Amino acid sequence: MSFIQQVSLSALRIGNHEFVWGSRTYIMGVVNVTPDSFSGDGVLSAARGAGGVGEAVEQALRVEDEGADIIDVGGESSRPPGVYQGAISISTDEEIDRVVPVIEALSGRVSTPISIDTRKAAVAAAAIEVGAVLANDVSMLGDPEMASVISGAGVGVVVSHIRPGGHRGDVVADVLDDLGSAVELLTGAGVDRTSIVADPGIGFAKTAAQSVELMRNISRLRTDLALPLLVGSSRKSFIGSVTGEPLENREFGTAATVALAIQRGVDIVRVHDVKNMASVVRMSDAIVRGRDD
Repeated sequence: MSFIQQVSLSALRIGNHEFVWGSRTYIMGVVNVTPDSFSGDGVLSAARGAGGVGEAVEQALRVEDEGADIIDVGGESSRPPGVYQGAISISTDEEIDRVVPVIEALSGRVSTPISIDTRKAAVAAAAIEVGAVLANDVSMLGDPEMASVISGAGVGVVVSHIRPGGHRGDVVADVLDDLGSAVELLTGAGVDRTSIVADPGIGFAKTAAQSVELMRNISRLRTDLALPLLVGSSRKSFIGSVTGEPLENREFGTAATVALAIQRGVDIVRVHDVKNMASVVRMSDAIVRGRDD
């Protein structure tokens, strides 16, 4: 018997796969086609051009083999300039040049749905045209054209919370209010509510304490929003703030956040280390959801 009580949500078809929310925890595996990813795994730090594409494709194939249910391809660091010191913004054309060849190469080689991680509507449109079936918008619809692109393409969307000015009051209430407004914008543009996944934006313009508070309130967020919830806690600085560990040593801290997020009813975990986190997910699902497969 499950340890968690959740509101019932309609399943979502992403590509050729049906995601039945509440049945198990799904894994989104990260493929960063960047030189400046905060997590240190951007493939362009080791190779550029065609070499970078090949390395990204191999990484995506490995992520699929290790158990990812979604492959999330991104071409720009998700740390927005103006919020994070040292973050580098790139042009739309450069971002398209990074991600489109990778998605094109993967479309005929993987059965796992491909997501495009971007804050730019034009990048999302270009990626969807060559095979992406989910938009992962890290800017909470900062681009005013994003909602119409998603509506026109008929794909699912992950809308991730960020409030660039930060939070001075109740961070949980802020996230609920802001994501609620974003969902209204999407549905007003013609996006079906059942195609929307919410992300509370752990670590995005939030203090470590605020990120921990959001982790504690995953059940409330999912219930009050009445949407499937994605959490991307992997390797983030709030873990280091608690454990005192550098980026390269945050695997066990990440595992704790993944297991506890599942205990609180999260639907998707976005991770860098798919192989080891897949084991955490399987064990947590066996305990929390009663899954033994």
